[in-house]
Amino acid sequence: MRNRLFWLLATIMMCGATMTGLTSCSNSDDNNNDNQKRVAVLLPDASSLARWTIDKANLEAVMGAYGFKTSFYVAPETAEGAVQQVEQLRSAINDGVKYIVLTAIDYQKINESGLIEQHPDVKVVCHDRFVLDNPHVAYISSTDTKEIGRTQAMFLLNHYHSTGVATMTIEFLEGPQTDINAKDYYDGAMELLKKYIDSEKLIVQSGKKEYSQVKTDSWNIADGKKAMQDRLKVYSAGQRPDMILAANDNLAQGAIEALTEAGITDMPVITGQDNTAMAQANIKSGKQTMTIDKNLKDMAYNTAMIINSLISHSPVHASQSISNIPAIYSKITIMTQDSY
Repeated sequence: MRNRLFWLLATIMMCGATMTGLTSCSNSDDNNNDNQKRVAVLLPDASSLARWTIDKANLEAVMGAYGFKTSFYVAPETAEGAVQQVEQLRSAINDGVKYIVLTAIDYQKINESGLIEQHPDVKVVCHDRFVLDNPHVAYISSTDTKEIGRTQAMFLLNHYHSTGVATMTIEFLEGPQTDINAKDYYDGAMELLKKYIDSEKLIVQSGKKEYSQVKTDSWNIADGKKAMQDRLKVYSAGQRPDMILAANDNLAQGAIEALTEAGITDMPVITGQDNTAMAQANIKSGKQTMTIDKNLKDMAYNTAMIINSLISHSPVHASQSISNIPAIYSKITIMTQDSY
């Protein structure tokens, strides 16, 4: 009994001596250590892009290593899924979660909800995709999206210059406008390609070169195939463009399927992104030329590190920014047949 009284008094004295709310012995939601470690992760499901299964597994592992109590929410990359994700965000906030990792299905729907602005005490970290025009986002963990576009474009330009020909044909397959990253990939690529297109060294035979003309309805393979079928309408039977800038591996697969159905066996130079198992098989077989690996483990680590810094009130060293939101980038790597 005397020992119990001693420890009770010692605990009271320790609480009184604590100088910060972070380590106080209060049972309030703000200061309860278990509550502080609650994190909600909102991701797209893998119905459109297989990579989200990898992101989820990576985030589960690193969040667990930090000891966070993590709840995962997933929704399909559809109009209905975007609405569902908003409700998932609302549910997590209403449940008292103060730290949220968000990969937006439709960033405009997130902004329209007003949830991030209405709850300034909730810290939102964007994972891979950022939410445009929302200064209330705390941090971004992603890749340099424009650099990905530039890297794809430079790969195509290197091929063009290596052939020594005067002109080559090129077509574009870009992602949907609901994913703000898609426009960045396009903008980055056009920083390098525009002057070649304007000077007609690279010829867009379909005439479709503005983002509004080359964006697909989704990242689905089927939409990439439909877009490629549309581009092929201006080519003679058995003909195809010399190069295809496909923003990711799904769109590249869609292009391959459309070309194959059109009787093309000699595939053009085709870019990609995500380094999926499907892309690796395509590259090994010569159907796709390259993809970009985004180092998803590194990205997950950066995301969890940011969350841990927010929880512990320690500084986050971010040397980049996107729309004035501090960002940490994971590295990108070009993958070709020589990489496997």
